[in-house]
Amino acid sequence: MAETFGFCTRVGASGEIKHRTWENEFGDGYVQSGGTGINGKSQEWSHQATGGLEDGQELRLMRDFLDRHEGYKSFLWTPPGGNQGRYKVKDYKLDPQGAGLFRISFTMKQVFTPY
Repeated sequence: MAETFGFCTRVGASGEIKHRTWENEFGDGYVQSGGTGINGKSQEWSHQATGGLEDGQELRLMRDFLDRHEGYKSFLWTPPGGNQGRYKVKDYKLDPQGAGLFRISFTMKQVFTPY
């Protein structure tokens, strides 16, 4: 069973909706186009969060969650105003902010896979 990402990230996470399509332009100006595949719509969401990395801190738990999924294992997440789906985070960036605080940045990409 997949884990669920339930951590709080920065308000205003940015999402991009992508549609997979094909297009063929002919010499007379005629254009033919259509969708590809059964999952032609996917989402990517950029997130940031700030906090401490001490045991039990929310940011530490979030980082450990991402590390557990190793960039290739999917997890469940519900985007703002959307439906729950499977997502992966391949990489994340960790920036020291001073005074024991860190900022983590990552992008969740929707996937259509059973694992």
